[in-house]
Formats: sequence, C-alpha cells, structure tokens
Amino acid sequence: MTPNVWIVPVNYNGLDDTRKCLRSLADLSPAANVVLVDNASEPDPTPALRAEFRWAHVVRNGANLGWSGGNNTGIRYALERGADYVLLLNNDTTVAPDIVGRLLDAFRSHPSFGVIGPVIRYMDEPDVVMTDGVTFNPPGFPGFFQRKEVPERAAEPPAVDDTDIVNGCCMMVRRDVLERVGLIDDHFFLIHEEADFCLRVKEAGYGCGVLAEALVWHKGSTAFKRAGKKWQRYYDTRNLARLIRKHRKLSGRGLLSAYSAYLRYAYHRYCHEREDAQPAAADAVLEGLIDAATRRTGPYLTRKRWGVPVLRGVFELGRRLKGG
Repeated sequence: MTPNVWIVPVNYNGLDDTRKCLRSLADLSPAANVVLVDNASEPDPTPALRAEFRWAHVVRNGANLGWSGGNNTGIRYALERGADYVLLLNNDTTVAPDIVGRLLDAFRSHPSFGVIGPVIRYMDEPDVVMTDGVTFNPPGFPGFFQRKEVPERAAEPPAVDDTDIVNGCCMMVRRDVLERVGLIDDHFFLIHEEADFCLRVKEAGYGCGVLAEALVWHKGSTAFKRAGKKWQRYYDTRNLARLIRKHRKLSGRGLLSAYSAYLRYAYHRYCHEREDAQPAAADAVLEGLIDAATRRTGPYLTRKRWGVPVLRGVFELGRRLKGG
C-alpha cells in the first residue's frame, strides 16, 4: 500500500519563494499531499495561492506562530487526514522530483530511524553543500553544532548516516514518532526548535539520519533578511539556553562546561555585532540572555529589561580589557 505522505511548507511574507517551492512540488513523482500554512502574512496571500495551486491545501493561522507553531498547524492537519509520514519543508526551497520516493525508500531500508532528511545545497550555488549532519554540544568544540560531514553517494538501498540533528529546512517524520514524541515545542517559536525535536526523538530511542543524496536547494535565512538580524540574535541566544537545559543528558560535556561555553558564545556574538556596527543586534543578544535567565519563551515581547544595561557594561568592560 502506498504511504500517505503530506508536505508542510510554511509561508510568512514570502510569497515569491513560496510560489517557487510549490511549483517544484507540482512535479513530484511519486506525488504527495501538500498543505501550505500561511502564518498571517500581510496582505493575505491565501486567495491567490488557492487559485494558482488548486491541488494544494491552503490554511491560514490567525497570527504569526513562528516556525514551530506554523509547522504544528500543518502537522495536525496532515495527521487528521491519515498521514503516515509528514515532510516539513522550508518555503524558500526547491526539491528534486524524486525526493518523496527516495525518503520513503530510506525509511523502508532503515526502520530504526524516526526522522530522515537529505543533504541540502545552496540555491544560488547548486553544487555546494549547505548542510548535512550535525553533532550536538560535543566536548572540546567551541560551539554547539559541529558539522558531521555526510559524503554524498548513490546507493540501493539509499545510504543514511546517523546524526544528532536533521536540518529543519527539510525533515521527514514517521507518524508513530509524532504520536509518541509529540509535535514541535512551541516555547521555542523560532530557531533551535528542530534541534530540540530531533534530540527528543533520539531520547525516545529512534535514530535521526541524513540521506546521503542532495535533494533540496535552499535559499536560506530569507525571513531574517526581511526582518533584520536582531531577531536571529535574540532567538538564537534565548533558545540555545533552553536547548542545553532540556538535553543535558545528550550533551557530550557536563552542564557547567556547557553553560560556560554558552556565555562565551553569547559574548562572542555581542562583540561581533558591535564591531560590525549593529547595535540593535548586539542588544538583542543581551535581551536573549536576560529572557533565557528568566525562562521566558514564545514570541519576543517588547518590554523593559532592566538587566540589559548591566550586561552591556560588563561586556563592554570585557571588550576594553581585551583591546588592551
């Protein structure tokens, strides 16, 4: 029996990218169901999308629910219609026509994996890899997401390499995994939510894997280019602390070491933005630190954060001392 596959792209003020993505999904073989979720874009693009892509399901959220909430709307819609597999796909991508078939073959050949995504290449440099595998929080690594290279190779059955995190740009998930692990954690809203989901999948005993074939081309960070770097810095800083806290057992280093690396990482981001003459992005790092400490979640709220001037003073003192 042919599995019931649903693809979920989420649109937020990115109509041109979404149209390009949907046109590539029209050529899939085998075909799949598509539910396009609009995250309250303005102006409302859903009438035009319904008219242009009559084969796609189009639903609209009443507010911008972020990557997590937008995808959760699509996942619920798909599961209610009997989905066996759900493929989360960024709207600023194009895909190979055989992506669904190759991912299904990968799941059949590697039943221990609960999440699988392909190698992803840059849209404007289609021969260059953008992302493949990722190891989370390894000891001795200055950051938190170390690339785990996945050599591309044609194989039958498809080759799948184990990874900690599958890029949320394109990840296929089995229904039973969603039913056991749950949906995307809405507390993240944006950034690091797919990492959290993959780590939860691994903690539940499933594997996460990268199919060793390039099947997606990604424009990348389109929403942040439109909205500004401030939001990227805020959600990255705030949510990274939540990710470390939630998955301390999977961390390759102890919690104290991880938090020490986290503070160095935030300081580095702050200094980078200051030196790049981006004061709003630098302050967003500080706001993220404050909200991480007070465990605020969900969408950014404009409010006075009294700790920001204090942190700014400490970080500026560090910059002056470092500068000699």
